[in-house]
Amino acid sequence: MDSRRLGLELRPSLRKLSWCVLEADERKVLYLCQVLGIHEVLSRVLVNRGYSDPDMAAKFLIPKVKDSLPDPFLLKDIDIAADRIISAIQNQEKVTIFADYDVDGATSSALLKKFLCECGILPGIYIPHRINEGYGPNVGAIQQIKANGTSLLITVDCGTTAFEPLSEAKKIGLDVIVLDHHMADGKLPDALAIVNPNRLDDDFPYKSIAAVAVTFMTVIAVRTKLRKINWFGTNKEPDLIQYLDLVALGTVCDIMPLTGLNRAFVAQGLQLIAKRNNLGLRMIADVVKLDAKPRSFHLGYIIGPRINAGGRISKPELGAALLTTIDPIEAHDIASKLNMLNQERREIEKQALDEIISQIELEVSESPVIFAVGENWHIGVLGILASRVKEQYNKPSIVISVSGGVGKGSARSIHGIDLGLIIQSAKEMNMLIDGGGHAMAGGFTIDLSKVNEFKDFVQKKIMAIKYIDNLFEEALELKVDSVITVHTANDNLIEILEKAEPFGNGNPQPRFAILNAIVLRATQFGSSHISLLIRDQDDIISRKTLKCLFFKALEKDYGQLLLNSVNKTLDVVGTLQSDDWERSKVKFIIEDITFHG
Repeated sequence: MDSRRLGLELRPSLRKLSWCVLEADERKVLYLCQVLGIHEVLSRVLVNRGYSDPDMAAKFLIPKVKDSLPDPFLLKDIDIAADRIISAIQNQEKVTIFADYDVDGATSSALLKKFLCECGILPGIYIPHRINEGYGPNVGAIQQIKANGTSLLITVDCGTTAFEPLSEAKKIGLDVIVLDHHMADGKLPDALAIVNPNRLDDDFPYKSIAAVAVTFMTVIAVRTKLRKINWFGTNKEPDLIQYLDLVALGTVCDIMPLTGLNRAFVAQGLQLIAKRNNLGLRMIADVVKLDAKPRSFHLGYIIGPRINAGGRISKPELGAALLTTIDPIEAHDIASKLNMLNQERREIEKQALDEIISQIELEVSESPVIFAVGENWHIGVLGILASRVKEQYNKPSIVISVSGGVGKGSARSIHGIDLGLIIQSAKEMNMLIDGGGHAMAGGFTIDLSKVNEFKDFVQKKIMAIKYIDNLFEEALELKVDSVITVHTANDNLIEILEKAEPFGNGNPQPRFAILNAIVLRATQFGSSHISLLIRDQDDIISRKTLKCLFFKALEKDYGQLLLNSVNKTLDVVGTLQSDDWERSKVKFIIEDITFHG
C-alpha cells in the first residue's frame, strides 16, 4: 500500500496489492463543480479520467451517438461492400452471414440479419462449431454454403486472416465481404471487400471498436446509398437506432474501451435494452430474473456469458437465433437452454481452473507472462480460464489445451501489452499454425513441439516493451478515486456516480477506500463468498452500517481470517453498488482489505 497517499501506517494488503489514491488537481475539481454544477465526488472522478475540460466533461456525461459517429465511408472497402450488398438486395440473392461463435459474432450476425430482412431478403446465418471446425471460415463450410445456393457470403467478426478459405470461395464463384476488427497481416485474403479498421492500410480514426460496430457502420453505408437511389420511395426505411442494443452488448462483451464512440454506443444501447424491445434479450433477463436497471455489468457478466454459452459448449447457433427470433415461445426455449449451458460451462471451467492453479502454484516464477498447458481442457472455456488467471496473478496469461499433438490457445493481457500483435508476429514467424486477436485478447493454434519456442518468444517480446516494469507495477496497483466513510456511502452517492456510467474497460467503476471501519458481522454466503457488516470506528451517534461483499474470498488462504474478523478494525478498497434485492440499500464490493494491528 502507498502509505504516503493514504496517510496511514504501512500495513500488508490481503491481496498483496498497492493502494494509490489518485491525486486530482483540486483547482480543476472545483472548477468542474462550479461550471457544470456537479457533485465534488463526480467532478473528482471526471478529472481522474482525464476530463478536466468542461466541454469534454459535459460530452462524457451525456454521450450521444450522433455527436461521435464518424463518416462510415472513411473505412476502406466499405463503398465496395455497400454496393455489393445493395445488388444482392435488388436482385433478391441468397446471402449467408458467417459469424464467430462469441457474443460479438452473435450480435454482428443478428444486426446484419435484421437489417437485410427489413430490406426484403432473408439471409442465413452460419456459425462454425468451435471444436469441430474452429474459428473463422473453413474450406468445407465455404463449399457447403456455395452448394446451398449462396451467391454472397458476409463474414462478421472473422475472415481477416482466412486466406485459404477465401481463396476457395473465389475459385468456386462465391463473393465474400469481410466485416471484422481483428488485427490484420500486411497481406490480406482475396475477398471482394475487407472492411476492418485494423487493416494496416486503413486510417479510420476508431481502431478499438467491436465487429458489431463495424457491421453497424456498414449498414449505415448501405442505407445511405439506398437513399440516394430512392429505394425507400417504395420500401420502408429501417430505423438503425433500434440496433444499438446489439451494438452495446457486443461492445461490452468484447471488452472494447468504453470511451468516445464506444461509450456513446453503449450508453444509448442500454437505454434501448431498458425498454426491452429485443425479444431475446428480454427472455434472457426473465429467465435469470433480472429486473434491475440494465448496466454494462449486466451485459458483461449476466447476459453476455449466456449468449456465449452455446458457442462455448455445443450449440453455436443459439446466441444469434435468440437475438433474431420474433417467436416468444422459441425465445423462451432458447434462453432456457442457454442458461443451462452456462451452468454447464461454469462447472467445466471450475474443474479446469483448479488444475491450472495447481500447475501454476507448483511452478511459480518471475516470468512476465503466465503459461498453463494441459491435456484436453475444454477449448470452449479457454478464454475465460485465461481471464481468471490474469485476474489472479495480474500478468498476461496464456492457456493452451493440447490434444493429438496440437494445442489450442487463448490469451488475455494487461493494459499496455498488446498480445494480439505478439501472436500475429509469432504467426508470421511460423511458430503458430494460425492465430490472431487484438490488444487485450487473442487465440491461436500451435504444434506441441513449438510451445516452448513460442513461450520464449512471448517472454522476450514482453520484456522488450519500454517501461515494462511500470506496466507490471500498475497491474498490481488499485487506483482509488476517493476516500469515503460508511456514513457517506449512501443512495445519494450511488445516484451521483451513475452519471459517469457506463463503466467498463477504459472507464472503470469508481473505486473508493473506507478507512478505520469496525467489523460487526462476518458470514459466509454461497460456496465461497463472505459478507461483512461494517461501521465507521468514530461514529458513535448514527452508527450507520454498510454491507460489504468479498466474492470468492474463501478460495484464498485469508478466507478464514475474514470470517473471524468481528470487532476488528480494517481498511477496505472497492466499489459501491445498489443492492438489487433491497432497493433502498447500498452494498460495497470489496477488492482488498488491510487489518489494523
